[in-house]
Amino acid sequence: FASIELVGPHLRVRGNISLLHFNRLSDLINHSRGFVRLKDAQLLRRNGEPTTLIVPELMVNQDEITFIGQTPEEVSAVPTTAFGGAMDRPLMERVPRQLVIFTAGHTLTGTIHAFAETGIASFLDTPDPRFVPLVEVKARSLADRRVISHFALVLVNRTQITAASFLETAGGADETGVLVE
Repeated sequence: FASIELVGPHLRVRGNISLLHFNRLSDLINHSRGFVRLKDAQLLRRNGEPTTLIVPELMVNQDEITFIGQTPEEVSAVPTTAFGGAMDRPLMERVPRQLVIFTAGHTLTGTIHAFAETGIASFLDTPDPRFVPLVEVKARSLADRRVISHFALVLVNRTQITAASFLETAGGADETGVLVE
């Protein structure tokens, strides 16, 4: 089981998810459709504080998930092989790129590992994978900018992306909370 937090426009919940036969959370999420099954799901307030509502099992529609996050503690509990590199295009190098993503409820800043030649337009126009992995992410609520969450790993639902930019082309990103040198 992996401990995750699901954030959507109308729901914020923490729980455990079975990785089944998958090594990585991103593989499980991107290979499944429909509902995500959480065990021991605890409803969270908008700021991430836990409530007293805990249900043994909660089914969450993927269409209602803006992003799935894991804290550094949760990611460190996953076996180290879980983030091994996939060799889907071994001759093309992936490079870390700073990215800002806007959703209806959040500004997310973090690092994506993309092909060096990938432009923001081609990144956004690509439908797969549905949930895009980002690391070292700062999530800031647009409803209350004081609400900031930090995640080691975030899977962002492409269908929930309103706007995005690679930060190296942003000319400074003080408003997003990421300093670009």
